[in-house]
Amino acid sequence: MVGIADEEPWDLRDIVWSRVAGSLASDGVYMKALLTVDGASQYLKLSRYDSYRGIYGHESVNELIACRLGKLLGFCVPEGTLRRCLVRIDGKDHVDYVFAAQSYKTAGSRVAFEDFYVDNRLSGKESPLDLCKRFGWSGYIYKMFIFDYLVLNRDRHGANLEVMKNGGIRLSPYLDNGLSFICSCTNDAEAKAFNTAEDRPVNNFIGEKRLALNLNKIDKQVKFNELKEPDMHVLFDGLSGVLSDCFLSVIWKIIWSRWQDVAKFRIA
Repeated sequence: MVGIADEEPWDLRDIVWSRVAGSLASDGVYMKALLTVDGASQYLKLSRYDSYRGIYGHESVNELIACRLGKLLGFCVPEGTLRRCLVRIDGKDHVDYVFAAQSYKTAGSRVAFEDFYVDNRLSGKESPLDLCKRFGWSGYIYKMFIFDYLVLNRDRHGANLEVMKNGGIRLSPYLDNGLSFICSCTNDAEAKAFNTAEDRPVNNFIGEKRLALNLNKIDKQVKFNELKEPDMHVLFDGLSGVLSDCFLSVIWKIIWSRWQDVAKFRIA
């Protein structure tokens, strides 16, 4: 079987990329673009980039692993694929990996959750979580707390969840999961030294600034699928050569150890 690392690069040199500064204290920018072919749109996301190192992060791979995990567990995540690609940035060509997600959006159909909260909160004292409960979204948010805990998502800010307004009002899939797992690590030595048990500070808009504290806010069981050890092969299928064995091993350790903490919230 041909892995993603062995694929012929997808030629995206004609794409114009927008540069998005990270909302966390991280270096580099994130390159994003919208590609529309035959009326179907895809959102494209590269990893961290700067003019000296080029594309050097692995956030696009994290996006794929997080979405695969979300699908296994039955959470609402975007449909997406990881592809080897050829891109041109600042006049230079780079071969790397792009996460391509199907667009679920239509014009004028959505608003960032933080903006929705500001416009709809009952008073300055109603928290974002309390607003979600009032709109009947508590189960959806509790699943998001569980999902973010599993993938160690550091960046669920107020625009990384949206409110969709076409066909009723509902919450979007769990967006932008690249700043997760061991996103801060750039080599195997850093990955080996990463403390997978540490409850790190995160940039959450809903709930607390610690993922474990958000688990304490879950006051009922919610429905999601069981994670099993063989699922590791589904999560990492085709990723040999994309990430090192060391990186994949540490990522699985994060997922599997944290699964033991969240399984108690599950009803079949």
